[in-house]
Amino acid sequence: MAWLCAGCQGGTEEQAGSTAPLEEAAPAEVTAANEQDSQEVYDENFGRGAGPEWSHRTVSRTPKAGRQFLGPFSQQEVTLSLEDLPAHDEVTVSLDLFVLKSWDGSDATKGPDRWVASVDGGRVLLDATFSNDKAPYDSRYSQSYPGPYPGGSHPGLTGAESKGTLGYRDESGYGSVGDSIYRLSFTFRHSGGTLTLRFADPSRAEANEQWGLDSVSVEVRKKDGGDLLVTQGLNASVLRYDGDTGEFVGVFIPPGSGGLLNPQELTYGPDGNLYIASFDSGNVLRYDGRTGAFIDVFVPAGSGGLGAPGGLIFGPDGNLYVADSFFGTNSVLRYDGETGAFIDIFATGGGLLVPQRMAFDKQGNLLVVSISGNDVLRYDGDTGAPFPAPGQPGAVFVPDLEAVTVAVGRDGKVYVGTRDDDVRRYDGRTGAFIDVFVEPGSGGVADALDLEFGPDGNLYQVDFLPGSVLRYSRRTGGFIDTFVPPGSGGGGFSATLTFMPSKRNRPHGVEPTSE
Repeated sequence: MAWLCAGCQGGTEEQAGSTAPLEEAAPAEVTAANEQDSQEVYDENFGRGAGPEWSHRTVSRTPKAGRQFLGPFSQQEVTLSLEDLPAHDEVTVSLDLFVLKSWDGSDATKGPDRWVASVDGGRVLLDATFSNDKAPYDSRYSQSYPGPYPGGSHPGLTGAESKGTLGYRDESGYGSVGDSIYRLSFTFRHSGGTLTLRFADPSRAEANEQWGLDSVSVEVRKKDGGDLLVTQGLNASVLRYDGDTGEFVGVFIPPGSGGLLNPQELTYGPDGNLYIASFDSGNVLRYDGRTGAFIDVFVPAGSGGLGAPGGLIFGPDGNLYVADSFFGTNSVLRYDGETGAFIDIFATGGGLLVPQRMAFDKQGNLLVVSISGNDVLRYDGDTGAPFPAPGQPGAVFVPDLEAVTVAVGRDGKVYVGTRDDDVRRYDGRTGAFIDVFVEPGSGGVADALDLEFGPDGNLYQVDFLPGSVLRYSRRTGGFIDTFVPPGSGGGGFSATLTFMPSKRNRPHGVEPTSE
């Protein structure tokens, strides 16, 4: 009875990206294409020295060609601190790393010779060993790069952009070059106005290695939306995950913000803000759609008879529709989409018993999950009158089904998640059964409460108790992956999910159309 648990419960950190050599091509059906606006905020090649943004300002010339660079350094930490950054969601840092003199890679006797890049706060971008060994391969002097230390094992100079071009003498005695250059790039989540990057070579057995930096650039960008938001019933909060990778980004809405108690459906409005049905407080709360900051109580408790809001959706008319479920009016109430003022009881009767999740079909009609009625009901999108499927009574569109959530696909078909932890597909006009789109328990799901099509077009389901989010192929319904692992970011008792708007606002539960 997962629906009963969800309805009756009581009351920004960045994530590091990995270097390009570690990335593998993602399946085409998994990749989301979000346009991004990039802005370069820092670019330095040290031709005129180093500014106060650097903790160490030593600038030298290479023996050959006299190329100026920041360094050399040995067993030191160097920081770059930037302030007054424009609004952004991601940062890309690119740089040339000079690996100078006798770097011995992962050798435990002379090293390990590591270099570490991190973001202030402990998020590691790269921790790897490097080796300037160019002799016939000797595993003693292998390097972890392009893999992390201590995991990788590669011949010296693997991935180097140039080898022995800067004029430094080989001091190893075993056949190596005196210098190498690696072009590195890191992309990671970040949204603050200040940024501190840390670069260091930790202490080691021998310290005759040096390093330096050149061609350092920093770009910031605002993602074109698409991140995943998941409600947490146990602590009344909303967590945010990267819409491409599923990595935890941060707490989007802190526990209890604005009086939030037992959050149920959440949806974005035409104004770009986020609306949440606060079940235990009996109202609808509004939050800033980009920051999660509380704005106001959009629909007060008791407005129009509202008792226990469960489902929320903005309709084609721009107004807000609220499923007033347990202990409420047992109907769908409509409110002005700009002011929150009560308009009318839009849909009632026709077999409606405890309305929960909703979706608008391609014709603009309202589909409602009737939890206690074990049906999916349909109401005329203009009048709210019961609009049953052919041969069905009242407002019954899909009969005799223990449904918990509903969505409408790009194909116009209706997708229904059930208490059997499967997803069934129905004809969008007639309600006729087509097939079981996602098999029961596929991917390990055990308590599915909500589903939605993501920006990549694939289907996402939230698993209540572990707090995980599973992803399924939009084409076949086959399991792709556990997009958000159990407990990620402190998640658990997760009831509903939605994606932040990407290229346009769209009703919750409706798959984006093709671009």
